[in-house]
Amino acid sequence: MKEGKQKHDQLIPEGITDIGDFAFRHESFDGIKSIVLPNSVEYIGESAFENADHVKYIVLSGSIKRIGVNAFARCKQLDSLAFKSEPPYCLNYLTQNGVLFERNYDRFGKSHGYTLFQYPCGRANKEYMIPVVVDDGATDGGVEVTEIGENAFMECQHLEAVYFSAYPGTKMKIGRCAFAWCGKLDTVSLSRNISKIDPTAFQGCRALKRILIPKGMRKKFEAMFPLKQTWELLMED
Repeated sequence: MKEGKQKHDQLIPEGITDIGDFAFRHESFDGIKSIVLPNSVEYIGESAFENADHVKYIVLSGSIKRIGVNAFARCKQLDSLAFKSEPPYCLNYLTQNGVLFERNYDRFGKSHGYTLFQYPCGRANKEYMIPVVVDDGATDGGVEVTEIGENAFMECQHLEAVYFSAYPGTKMKIGRCAFAWCGKLDTVSLSRNISKIDPTAFQGCRALKRILIPKGMRKKFEAMFPLKQTWELLMED
């Protein structure tokens, strides 16, 4: 155990500020179950830890300013993403129950909600309820979740059901390949506030059979993304 701890402590030395694109892509980290990033790390590049197959826990630096797409994608045993700091957030990111969220900004630099950035694809949970709000430590009642990011749930092999719920006055977008190739995903329950679903959002979900949609919203969702004949559309009150 001491050896494993020593390995992850020495993986990225204190003083390193940037982890480049594809830096550890396809590095399995055999024998290393957790990676703890030093406080000096501010940038994590695209696909930096993609396919880190043996890693179960990644602990982030509170100094993080930007994380590239797919930075933690396809990590087959990854169960949790967390911050060293308490409470578990920094300026642009936070974690809630081991899931990573990214703060959204408009073109004027004004903050407006969070994107679910990365769900740990090795997590054994069969169901997940998309949170309506997340706690940023500064806003009473929390800040709404307004988007499921690109590849956020990609290749989550244990996930069988996902449930959305509406937050009054907000809109939700489901991004490119958000749930792509989730091999066991069987049921998706959509909410009224979903305004956009990328055509590739459920690409490769071969087990998907049931799409639950709010009553009176069938035409809206049929116009929004291609529905397969094998999917059963069920109306919810």
